[in-house]
Amino acid sequence: MTEFNLNPIKLTQALVKCQSITPKDDGALLVVQDHLSSMGFDCSPLLFSGNGSYEVKNLFATIGSDGPHLAFAGHTDVVPPGNESSWKHPPFSAIIEDDKLYGRGTEDMKSNIACFISATEQFLKKNGENFGGKISFIITGDEEGEAINGTPQIMEWIKKQNIKIDHCLVGEPTSNAKIGDKVKIGRRGSVNFFLTVKGVQGHTANGHRAQNPVHCLTKLISKILEKPLDEGNEFFLPTAVQIPTFDVGNPAHNVIPEYAFATINIRFNDLHTPESLIQWLNEKIESIFKNMENVTCKVKHEISARSFLNKPGNLSKIVAKSISQATGRNEEPELATDGGTSDARFIKNYCEVIELGIRNQTLHQVDEFVFLDDLNELTKIYYIILENYFSKS
Repeated sequence: MTEFNLNPIKLTQALVKCQSITPKDDGALLVVQDHLSSMGFDCSPLLFSGNGSYEVKNLFATIGSDGPHLAFAGHTDVVPPGNESSWKHPPFSAIIEDDKLYGRGTEDMKSNIACFISATEQFLKKNGENFGGKISFIITGDEEGEAINGTPQIMEWIKKQNIKIDHCLVGEPTSNAKIGDKVKIGRRGSVNFFLTVKGVQGHTANGHRAQNPVHCLTKLISKILEKPLDEGNEFFLPTAVQIPTFDVGNPAHNVIPEYAFATINIRFNDLHTPESLIQWLNEKIESIFKNMENVTCKVKHEISARSFLNKPGNLSKIVAKSISQATGRNEEPELATDGGTSDARFIKNYCEVIELGIRNQTLHQVDEFVFLDDLNELTKIYYIILENYFSKS
């Protein structure tokens, strides 16, 4: 088995020290570019703006020639650290303590990028640049934010350059109890609904002269939550309906408010589409409000992502085989679709895409961290994936 040095750890530290809170870059992409350039990659910094969103720095880097083309996709942007005084160590200090590396972005997902860079370096040292194919990096600075001028624009640029990618590995933190025990072959979709119910304001002692929008909205929410939308299927969990916000904004205890507001978030599987869920909610609204006088319910929707599934193919077989070889475990990794959204949703229309990365345990939390041993093990897995993917046998 190839032995790895501390490169993934040191590289993770270098990336974490960049305070790249979306859409700020703070030098993170340059760290990636410098490492890839030193390995012989042809690097194309890509700056995209407009489309109703902020300007974003991105990077596409490639090495190799004719043959199968494997891409690695990731993001260097991170979410805000929150209250920094709550952190054990400053969130961008990349401190190592008790075999853990602390910092915002350690898990989501700078360590995964560092591991794949380190694995690629080892692969190229052994096989040289004429390894029988291409390796590319698709790195964005806009995954945690609006995700408009990031990966979607990179993929369009790749298409315009007539570059064909055969398979893509996304370095999101997917592992559960052990590195490589879980990979993502799809994701649930996400749609938000913003409800505004207008009633008739009045005195709480004269309820018969008012129409309380809170009562009407709670009836609607009860109707929405009364039974599950589905039971899930082989690859997807049941569709989840959550009420993240319910607001009235009424400071007086003796006033029936005029307005009530709520937000509904639905994480849906491939049994639904955003359009079918929009229709489903409109039918619920109609059933509650059709016979009410002087009460209206308006709804706006926002489609964040559509569900997708890449059924197991060549890449999933290579990934499963490589995990077993690297870890010595015989069990197959869980093929999952749970969790939030990822940029895999923008890549799925171009090639088979699988997500594999570090353990999912502290992302977006105070004191986010990764285990040092996990970084070395993930690097080994990535390295063997490269060996198996470009194997001539």
